[in-house]
Amino acid sequence: MYIAVFIVLLDMIGFAIMLPILAYYALQLGASPGVATLCMALYVIGMFFATPVWGRLSDRFGRKPILLVSLVGAVLGYILLGFATAVWMVALSRLFSGLMAGNLSVAQAYVADVTTDQDRAKAMGMLGAAFGISFIVGPALGGYLAGDSFADANLQLPAMVSACLSLAALLVVIFFLKESLPDARNEKVERTSFVQLLAWVGERRSLCLLLASVAVYNLAAGFVESVFPIWADATDIAHGPRDLVPVLIAAGIAMVIVQGGLIGPLSRRFGERRLMRVGAVLFGISALLVTVAGGFASVPAVSAALVGQGIGAAFVLTSMQSLTSKESGAHNRGAVMGLYNALGTLGRGTGTAITGSAFAGIGVHAPYYIGAGLMSLLLLLALALRAPQTAEPMAAEAVAGNS
Repeated sequence: MYIAVFIVLLDMIGFAIMLPILAYYALQLGASPGVATLCMALYVIGMFFATPVWGRLSDRFGRKPILLVSLVGAVLGYILLGFATAVWMVALSRLFSGLMAGNLSVAQAYVADVTTDQDRAKAMGMLGAAFGISFIVGPALGGYLAGDSFADANLQLPAMVSACLSLAALLVVIFFLKESLPDARNEKVERTSFVQLLAWVGERRSLCLLLASVAVYNLAAGFVESVFPIWADATDIAHGPRDLVPVLIAAGIAMVIVQGGLIGPLSRRFGERRLMRVGAVLFGISALLVTVAGGFASVPAVSAALVGQGIGAAFVLTSMQSLTSKESGAHNRGAVMGLYNALGTLGRGTGTAITGSAFAGIGVHAPYYIGAGLMSLLLLLALALRAPQTAEPMAAEAVAGNS
């Protein structure tokens, strides 16, 4: 489990390195704010189509081979991005990287394979902590490598560093990761169609609510996260990539503390469903507080609001991941987590694609107001969740039906 978490950490640091500068690099090449955020959205749009496929393939052939393929794709995607000289090249690199990004859902399935239900939230919290650390180290490193000015931000060096980190993760998979599935070629999965998978999911109310929840959460996150560098510039919170580093680090530290150390005891004491509800409320209130702090151009106040947003995100994300893995059958966990991440990326891609237009057409704070409103919808979905049920293997049902 720890090796899988380390692999995710390396790869996600590479992803987070690009966050402070990617939108402004597209702007530098002539893109409008709407096109710039659309370039960022192409990554998650690619993930939407790819992650269910990678997850299903990992159920059939094993987790390790799919991790290898996805990490090779990550390396190639960063190299293409580093040598981009036009907006279409940035867009192509992000789309390709998204199509190859099957490692997250496969890593989640891997961790679920090797943990018990009692330890699942703690294990998913460790994955979340890896995300949090990546969003501390990544933006700080990216901002440092990019330079002091948005106008002439350096993209090639950060992209090459990201490629090297994904290459390091690839080598860890090759030499240290052991396969988590007892049968690397699962014939039951081979005989189960994607339509049967969707039918199996549709019969489970809690699982449907969780899949709807991940889409709504990521739609909100897409609105408030990708627009932040542009919003920070417009509200005089920051004047260059390096100015964003302390603010992003504060939120990242909060997520690491919660997911790395607190989420296990809290989930055992209060349960994932309750933590998910609290997280939705905290995220929504914090998003509104960001706009208030931005109105005063107060960096400490923005940082404090983002800390609250980060804690809320930690509660929601870890709870949803844990509950979804528990609702999944042993032989279709990769596919379900792939579907979970696909819907998440659809939501995030949609939010990211249109947040620039909301920022320019409605108002500077509009993305944060929309994000807060979506958290209200997430709260309603969380309130409708029932106690998780033990999921039976879907593949066995399908095989029986085919016999």
